[in-house]
Amino acid sequence: MIAYKGQHTIHKKGGQLYWRTENGSMEGINNGFAYFSSKNLSAENQQTRFTIRFGLDGTQVYEVNNQQVQVNSGQFFVMNEGTEYHLRALNNEDTTMLAFCFNEQFIADFIACKQKSNLSLLDSGGLFECTNSTFHFPEHSLVVDAGLKTCIEELMDEHICAPVDMVDEFELFSTILTTVMRRTKEVLSPFERQNVVKKSTQVELFKRLSIARDYIQAHYCEDVNLNEISRVACLSPYHFHRAFKHTFGITPKKFVTHLRIERAKWLLENGDRSVQMICHEIGFRDVSSFTRLFCSYTGHTPSVYRNLLSNKLIMTA
Repeated sequence: MIAYKGQHTIHKKGGQLYWRTENGSMEGINNGFAYFSSKNLSAENQQTRFTIRFGLDGTQVYEVNNQQVQVNSGQFFVMNEGTEYHLRALNNEDTTMLAFCFNEQFIADFIACKQKSNLSLLDSGGLFECTNSTFHFPEHSLVVDAGLKTCIEELMDEHICAPVDMVDEFELFSTILTTVMRRTKEVLSPFERQNVVKKSTQVELFKRLSIARDYIQAHYCEDVNLNEISRVACLSPYHFHRAFKHTFGITPKKFVTHLRIERAKWLLENGDRSVQMICHEIGFRDVSSFTRLFCSYTGHTPSVYRNLLSNKLIMTA
C-alpha cells in the first residue's frame, strides 16, 4: 500500500515500505522498495526513514525544511532518517518513481563493512555526515548519470521486474546503496577541490549552492536572474557564479536553459499543448528564440521533435 493520496498503480513492490508502531517508532522495519505510478499525487506531514527515490516520469515536488526540492526524470533524492516533508506532483501531472527504503540495521552493517575494508567510499570530505550507524546526506536532488542509469536499468531487469522468488533483495539494496554513494562522491569531488581551507566553510558553501540550485529548479520557468539567485545563496553574484560552475560543471544561466528545454521536451511528449503555449509556460518570451534554442539542444525544431515522437510511437504500436 502506498501511504500517499492519489490513484496509484504499483508495478512492483517488495519488503516493507512504511510502518509505525503505536508510539510512532519506525525502527525494525525490513528493507523495502516500490516501483509505482501516480495520478494526483500528494501527501502532507510525512516522515521517512533513510530512503532513496528516483524520478522516472513527471516531477515530484518535496517541501523539506521550508525549501522546495524537485525530482524529475533523470534525478534522484536521498532522504535522511526522520526527515519530515510534504509531497505533490508538479502541476498535478502523472508521476512514476522508484523508491528504496532502508532498515537501520542494514545501514549500520553496510557502514561497518565499508569501514573495515578501508574503502574511501565513506570519505566525503565532510560534505555529508557518516556516523557508525547511519548517513546524513545533503537533502538536495542529484542527477542520474550514465553509469547510475545503466545500474538502475540492470537492477530493474534482474531484480525488480523478475519473479518474486528470483529477487535477491540483499544484493538489490547493497548494489543501489553502493552505487548511489559512489555517484554522490563523484558529484561532490569537484567541490572538494574548491579553494576553501576550512571544512566547515566548505560544507556551508555547498549547502548554499545546493539551496540555490533547488531554487532554480523550483523557479526556472520564471524570469530568474543571477542577482536574484545569488541572494538566495547569500553570496555575491561573482562568487556565486564562479562557485556554482566549479561545483556543478555548468553556469546558472545554462542550468536554467537546460531545465527549460527538458521541460519542453516532456510537454511535447505528454499532451497536446501548442508550441506557443509551451514556449510561454517554460519562461521564453517569443517562439522564435525558443525554437532556435530548442533546435540547438536537440537538433530539431519543437514541431519536428513532436512529429518524430508520434511516428516512433505509431511504428512501435
